[in-house]
Amino acid sequence: MWTGRPSVDASCGWKRVWVRPADDALILYTSGSTSKPKAVRLAHHGLIENGFNIGERQGLGREDRILAAVPLFWAYGSANAMPATFTHGGALVLQERFEPGGALTLIEQHRCTAIYTLPAMTSALITHPEFAPARTSSLRTGLTIGNSQDVTNAAEVLGAQEICNVYGSSETYGNCCVTPCDWPLERRSACQGPPLPGVSVRLIDAETGAVAPSGTPGLIEVSGYLMPGYGGQSAIHNAQIFTDDGWYRTGDIGTFSDEGDIIFLGRDSEMIKRSGINVSPSEVEDIILQHLDVIQAAVVGAPDPERDEIIVCFVVCKHIVSEADLIAHCRTLASSYKVPDRIIFRSELPTTTTGKLLRQSLKAQALALTSQEIDHVT
Repeated sequence: MWTGRPSVDASCGWKRVWVRPADDALILYTSGSTSKPKAVRLAHHGLIENGFNIGERQGLGREDRILAAVPLFWAYGSANAMPATFTHGGALVLQERFEPGGALTLIEQHRCTAIYTLPAMTSALITHPEFAPARTSSLRTGLTIGNSQDVTNAAEVLGAQEICNVYGSSETYGNCCVTPCDWPLERRSACQGPPLPGVSVRLIDAETGAVAPSGTPGLIEVSGYLMPGYGGQSAIHNAQIFTDDGWYRTGDIGTFSDEGDIIFLGRDSEMIKRSGINVSPSEVEDIILQHLDVIQAAVVGAPDPERDEIIVCFVVCKHIVSEADLIAHCRTLASSYKVPDRIIFRSELPTTTTGKLLRQSLKAQALALTSQEIDHVT
């Protein structure tokens, strides 16, 4: 029973402090990919309960060995992989720093059955010179973040056939939505799943502040397993990130599928306004990634005097391919307003230490490129 006071054992001099479920267990710092890092406070009960539910969606059990080559100072590791694994009696296989060759060896050596991956990690694994399907044949499930092609690559090429697609943030204990591992791959790759037990998600119309009409995109708000608030100096943000009725404003835009599953469209600040039409970067990325020679893709908007913004796509390719070929590929699969205006080839894309794409860096590069083109015309 909690007494509010530590107990002391006089015989050995140690002090035992009782912990309440609502007490802080971890303070994680956001990656700062779009703003200064914030101190996210996570409580004991939320870590254990939400983590258990994440493990349930993956179908984890005591025989599973989960590869987590992700930083444990990041919610994907400490608020997700650790509690999901340990609440199911599984074993966590760690890699000090992700390196694809070493990760393949760990999967093969320990016969890992699950993996925590990201699009860039999956790409690095399946394009590694020493990759072979037999080396990852033990994989069954796991988690990934990304669009439908990213999920398909993790399932069908890497071999984690039951891998789950997820949505969430540090503030929501790592994930608040996860697709069940036994869903058909077509459904898992097309959405981020239903909310976890104890979690609710709603969509808000950005202009009216009311709940968005059915079938239309809206700002994603979450209730249930939430941090109690930022700590330290970043606590100044608490008033603006929580609604009056206690929902967390994620800053993301999404929509619901016909079945009620959340579909993440992108950050509100990342949406591209092209000739008056909102374009989701992830939708365009999904289209261009269906080209067999494209390994990675990142889409950003750049100012344009005639169309508000144009669509600029940065790509990493396996073989030499032309800009015209990629644009023609997109035209066969997408509406004209989703076709990129510029394709920029790169050998790699910039990411944070936790593997998140640095879109702000790419936006700056796109801005510099289009500014030069405008200056040249004028």
